[in-house]
Amino acid sequence: MKKPLDRLEDYRYRDELINKTMHYSYLLITQQITFDELIEIQLEEGFGLIFDPYDPYINEDEIIDTLLDHFIYLEEYEKCQDLKDIKNLKK
Repeated sequence: MKKPLDRLEDYRYRDELINKTMHYSYLLITQQITFDELIEIQLEEGFGLIFDPYDPYINEDEIIDTLLDHFIYLEEYEKCQDLKDIKNLKK
C-alpha cells in the first residue's frame, strides 16, 4: 500500500506530465515550434501530445477547446487569447 507522500508524488508527476503535454501541444498548434524541433525536445524530456499531428481527420477546434479548458484552469490567459485568435481566424 502506498503512503500518502508516495501518492502525492504520483499526482505531482501526473500533473507535470499533463502540463508538459498541453504546453507542447499549444506550441505546435500555435506554430511556435516545428514538429522536428518538438521531436528533438521529446527525445530529451519525454512527453506526448494531445493529438496526432499526422491524422488527416484531426478536429483542430476540439484540440483548441481542450487546450483552452486547461489554460483557463491554470489562468494562463495569454495562451487562451492566442488559441481564441487561431479559432477566430478559421471562421
